[in-house]
Amino acid sequence: MQSTSPLTTAREGGDDSLQNPFSLPSDEEIFMMREQERRKRMEERKQQQSLKVEDKMTACSRMRRIQRVDQDTGTGGLPNTLQGSAGGATGGSGAGGAGPSGTQQGGAGGAGGSGGGSKQDRSKNTDSLQKSLKREPAREKETVRDFIAKKREMFLVQMSLDIKKAEILKLHEQAAMKEFALKKSQKMLEEDVTRFDAFLTANDTKAHEALVEAETLMREKQARVQRIKHLRTQISVVESEISKHREQATECRKYRAFLDRLTPQEWTMKKVAEKAQRKALRRERYLSKKQEEADAVLQKDIMDLESQLETELQQEEKTRRGKGAEDYKKEVEDSFEKKKRAAKRKAKQQMENADKEYEDVSSGEELPLYFKEPKQLLEVFKALEEQNLFLIQNGQEAEQRQVTEQRDECRTLQQTLSAKTERSSQDQMLKELTNKVLQVYLACGFEQQEKDRRVDPLKLLEQIEVKLEELLASLEDYPEKLVEELEREKERERRKRVRDAKIALQNKKAAERLAASQKRSQEPVKRRVGKLIMFRSPPVKQERKVVVRDETAELAELEQKLFFS
Repeated sequence: MQSTSPLTTAREGGDDSLQNPFSLPSDEEIFMMREQERRKRMEERKQQQSLKVEDKMTACSRMRRIQRVDQDTGTGGLPNTLQGSAGGATGGSGAGGAGPSGTQQGGAGGAGGSGGGSKQDRSKNTDSLQKSLKREPAREKETVRDFIAKKREMFLVQMSLDIKKAEILKLHEQAAMKEFALKKSQKMLEEDVTRFDAFLTANDTKAHEALVEAETLMREKQARVQRIKHLRTQISVVESEISKHREQATECRKYRAFLDRLTPQEWTMKKVAEKAQRKALRRERYLSKKQEEADAVLQKDIMDLESQLETELQQEEKTRRGKGAEDYKKEVEDSFEKKKRAAKRKAKQQMENADKEYEDVSSGEELPLYFKEPKQLLEVFKALEEQNLFLIQNGQEAEQRQVTEQRDECRTLQQTLSAKTERSSQDQMLKELTNKVLQVYLACGFEQQEKDRRVDPLKLLEQIEVKLEELLASLEDYPEKLVEELEREKERERRKRVRDAKIALQNKKAAERLAASQKRSQEPVKRRVGKLIMFRSPPVKQERKVVVRDETAELAELEQKLFFS
């Protein structure tokens, strides 16, 4: 026995699907209901947006309205068929309780009422439901408590509206103030922008002017720099010419001094006397000129005094007569004589001062040269050579003898030195060879005694040779590998000694180079002064190197390798 679910029975119901709360609507109905709900929500949202603040509803008031609509339309507004289906849905399974109006009972069991109906009945029920929702809710009688509560709610709503209106007015005032401040700030900003544009324009103008001025100054500076370079070039050329002329003047002075030394003394004394005579003549001319000037001044003063005396005497003769006139004339003549003597003393003092103030300055004119032509100098040289020919010959012979003696002495000293050097080098080499032989002798195991110090090295070499023969004979009894290993070890030791010696030599040379570089760095820097002297390049010489072969050194090196390595 198969059990059928309420959903399948509702689908099988066909037209009675509206009466079954568990039946699902079709897809078209679902989409239609969704579209209607979406449009309704959009309309409500637009309506709420267009309303003023005081006309808008809060979420709490909307919920109360929805509850009131549900209460008002719960029984009276719904159709009978829907009331029955609602009662069956709320009655539970098996109870079949009645709806809110108590007029319709639900079906028994958990499926609810299963009535069949067509699609037309379902659309009619939907229309009746929409009309019932649009109708005004039915008014019921209210109690005093409900009335007071409603009045209180109305008062609170009115108070909230008043508060909101006051807040709205405040907001409008603040908005107006903000707008005024915004306009003012915008105006100030525009003024700032205008001033900033003017500043930028002025700044651009100044920058352009500064750029033009800088370019002008740069061109002037470049012109000055070029002028300075040109002037420096000219100065260097002039300085080089001056230095050249100075060198020439120095050479000319040397030649003049040389010629002055060759000039006859009588002629020089004659020219000096003539120059002193010219100097005395200039002094006499100067003093005579000063004497003439002093005499002219004195004569002028005397004439002025005489004219003054005559004028005074004429005036006094007109005013005075007799003895008073003679006394006055005598006084005037005495004063005239005093003034005349004072003028003469003044003229004499001026002459003495002129004599003292006169500077005995030379005219700067040098003595003329005695030699006017080169043949004069040659004649003087020939005369001196004839006068001193005997002395010159004797001096040359003495110099030649001295040079010959010095050369012979040098040759003798060189021969003696070479002989002593060769003997000392041979002795030194023999001594070193004896020491080496003695070292080998001791290394062979022989004991050094007092008498061995005076033994000839040849005898030591004989003993060493005997010892070597014994050792070579004993080596034949040893394994070849051991002998080869010992040879390699000795060869390594020898190479190590040679390498250490090379490293020590390199370190010594590096230390010498470092010391030389430090010495050079501590020396003062030699700076070249003046222009470098140009010289002519000498012709290329083909030199031949003479290589002297030192056989003794080669022999010593060969012995070193044979006996001591």
